[in-house]
Amino acid sequence: MSKLSTVIAFFTGAAIGGATVWYITKERYAQLAEEEISSVKEAYAQRESKREKAEKAMSQYQGAEDEDTPATDGPVTPAVTAKVTEKGSISEYAQRIQNGEPLEYSKTVVPTKTGAQEKPAQSENSGDVPYVISPDEFDELDGYTAISLTYFADGVLSDENGVIIDDVEEIVGDDLNHFGEYDEDAVYVRNDAKRCDYEILKDERKYAEFRKTLPTNI
Repeated sequence: MSKLSTVIAFFTGAAIGGATVWYITKERYAQLAEEEISSVKEAYAQRESKREKAEKAMSQYQGAEDEDTPATDGPVTPAVTAKVTEKGSISEYAQRIQNGEPLEYSKTVVPTKTGAQEKPAQSENSGDVPYVISPDEFDELDGYTAISLTYFADGVLSDENGVIIDDVEEIVGDDLNHFGEYDEDAVYVRNDAKRCDYEILKDERKYAEFRKTLPTNI
């Protein structure tokens, strides 16, 4: 075979191959375009279906609302207003339909206030009775005085200077029985009436022994 024939055969094969590739590429892109168009048409159809469903539901809802609302020549009474409000706004109703949410009136119900409102529960500690607090709460309130007391083995309660507390119940109530709740040798008591926090430390000595350690002029 001559060189000319070889060259002609080469270019002829290249042309045929290129035409084949072009044809296959054309068919592939045509298929992709058709799939894209179908996808767009399907999405549009779904959106139109939702819109028609919402409009239909709104129409039914409006009709039911008109039936429930009694005719009146004067202003709408509060009772009627509350009844209509229970179903929520039409826009909210339609929005829930478009979002595929269940149509439950309970989601937009506006609770009506009936009767007297409940009074807030009073604090467990009304301020009349001293009560035990944690060590972290001691001396934490502004305007409260922190006082240290000592509780001796013979049942005497005194301040730091050895002055005996006579009105124990008024000062700390029955909280001397609460040693060990937070600390074995200490209990902390708050007296709201006197605006005082008491730190009561346990002393294993009797008061008379402690008294001997004090200066004679106290």
